Amino acid sequence: MGRIVAISSGDLQSTQAINKYTVSLTNKPSPNVLFIGTASEDNVGYIVNMGRVFGNLKCNVKALCLVTKTYTETEMNELLSWADIIYVGGGDTVFMMRKWKEVSLDKKLKDIYQKDSAVLMGISAGAICWFSCGHSDSEEVREEEFGFGWAEGMLDIHHFAFAPHYDEEGRDSFDVMLKQKNIIGLGVETDAAFVEINGTISYIKCSENAKVYRLEYVDGELQKEELEVRRI
Repeated sequence: MGRIVAISSGDLQSTQAINKYTVSLTNKPSPNVLFIGTASEDNVGYIVNMGRVFGNLKCNVKALCLVTKTYTETEMNELLSWADIIYVGGGDTVFMMRKWKEVSLDKKLKDIYQKDSAVLMGISAGAICWFSCGHSDSEEVREEEFGFGWAEGMLDIHHFAFAPHYDEEGRDSFDVMLKQKNIIGLGVETDAAFVEINGTISYIKCSENAKVYRLEYVDGELQKEELEVRRI
């Protein structure tokens, strides 16, 4: 078992406390952070911001750019081995997973989790990926009725359906769509995160009002429970 910090939504500034918390999990004074920006098609501005924000936290930052660059397997493995933290950025979840599978990055990340050789973290699409499936606005999977769809084929490290941005308009469609699935759902609001540390699950937030919900259909009825979330 490994370490995961899956942030619902926000930005690199609003989630600064969560970023600091994740850096502390490495127990290193100057950890190495590898940014994977596949979901945003290796957006240059995103990469620059990652370097600035985590650089200010005394981290060394590199990017794995699967859309704009080509790597040998050795080069990719060296980057992954270098990392103490692997941060997956937001964007198009479905596109991201397709690119990962082309180069077997999905399998490599699961192996890193099993070996606990780096802290795995991410936001939005970069949070969904650690679960079984997610509530997504990717154009390829949107259902006309809801404006959202299911991003399937994730890493399935944790067997939940994950809904990021849960406090935003239209995201309550997750409650209805979840009825299609025989799975527990997690609805996570902006500036909150799911945390796993070697099998122990908890929830953290960096704004006072952020909430996390556990959703499950029992005998056709939705059971919705607000979970305990620790302010950091």
